[in-house]
Amino acid sequence: MRLPPFFSYIMRRIAISLVVLLGVSAIAFFMAYLLPSDPVTSRYPDITVEQREEMRRQMGLDQPLVVQYARYMESVFRGDFGQSFGTGNSVGEDLARRVPATLELATFGILFGVLVGLPLGIVAAVRRGRLSDHIIRIFNLMAQSIPAFWLGVVLIFFLYFQLRLVPSPIGRLSMMHTAPPGITGFFTIDAVLTGHWDTALAALRQLMLPAFVLGLGVISPIVRITRSAMGEALGEDYITFGRALGLRQRQLVLGDAFRGALVPIVTTFGFIVGNVFAGAAVVETVFAWPGLGRYAVTAITTSDMAPVSTCILLIASSVAIANLVVDVSYALIDPRIRHEYAR
Repeated sequence: MRLPPFFSYIMRRIAISLVVLLGVSAIAFFMAYLLPSDPVTSRYPDITVEQREEMRRQMGLDQPLVVQYARYMESVFRGDFGQSFGTGNSVGEDLARRVPATLELATFGILFGVLVGLPLGIVAAVRRGRLSDHIIRIFNLMAQSIPAFWLGVVLIFFLYFQLRLVPSPIGRLSMMHTAPPGITGFFTIDAVLTGHWDTALAALRQLMLPAFVLGLGVISPIVRITRSAMGEALGEDYITFGRALGLRQRQLVLGDAFRGALVPIVTTFGFIVGNVFAGAAVVETVFAWPGLGRYAVTAITTSDMAPVSTCILLIASSVAIANLVVDVSYALIDPRIRHEYAR
C-alpha cells in the first residue's frame, strides 16, 4: 500500500530528524568529556587518588567513551536519562520540575516577541523609508544589540532595588505563595484553572520581567523578516491589481500581502525556538528561574555529564519538532507548496 505523498514526506523528515538527534547526542556526550574536570573531582575535591579512582569505577567513568555513550543511549531509549551527581536525583525527576518552568517562560517570551514584532514589521514595510520606518529600524537594532544578561541586571537594579515596581527575582513564585496544583505545569494557567487568582497574579508578576528580556531577542528577527517579506509582497502584481480595483488598504496589507509573506515569517519561527532556548539559559541564571537552562548551566560548571547531554538532546529535539511543524505549515499556507507535495 502506497502512502500519500504528504505523509511520506513527514515520515522522511522524522527519519532525518532522528538521525540528526543521534549525531547531536553523540557530539554533546563526547564534548562533555573534554571539560577540564570530572564529576568526581567537582563533587569530592578533597578525597585521595585511590578514593577518586574507586568513585570513577562505581560511576562507570573508567570505561571507554564509546561504551559509556552506548550505555547512555540504551538508557535514553528506555526513558532513563541517568543520574545527576549534583542533585542526587534522576535526571528525569529534575527535568519534570524544570521543563515546565522553561516552557512557560519561553511561551510568554515568544508571545511577547510576536505580538510586538509582527505589527512593527508590518508598519515598517508599509511606511518604508519614512520616519516611522527609521524609528522602528533603530529600535530593532538596539533590541538586537543589547545583551540579555546586561539588560536583565539593569532592569533588576532599577525596577526592583530602586523603584520596587517588580517582585524579587527569586524564581517562579515568592515565598508568600505556594505552587498551585500541577495540571499543565504553567503556574499562571494552573492557578487560574484552580481558582487561585492571587497566585496567578503573583506568578504573572514574577514572569513579566524575564519574559520581557527573553522576548526582546525574539522581536528583532521577526521585525526584520516581516519588513522584508511584506515589502516584497506589497510590490507584487496582485497587490497593484487590488489597488486598481479600489480595495481597502487594510484588506490589501493584512489580508493579501500578509498571507503572501507568511512563508518566510513562519520559517523564522523555526530558528526562534533554538534562539529562545539558548537565551533562556542566560535569562534563567540572571532571574534565578528554576528552568532547563539554569539546570544545564549548573551541570556544566560541575561537570555533571548526564544532565548536560540530556538538556542538549531536549533542546535539539525541540528545534527539530519546530522545524517539522514549520515544514508542515507550508502546505497549509501556500497552495503551490501543497501541490508540490501532492506531486
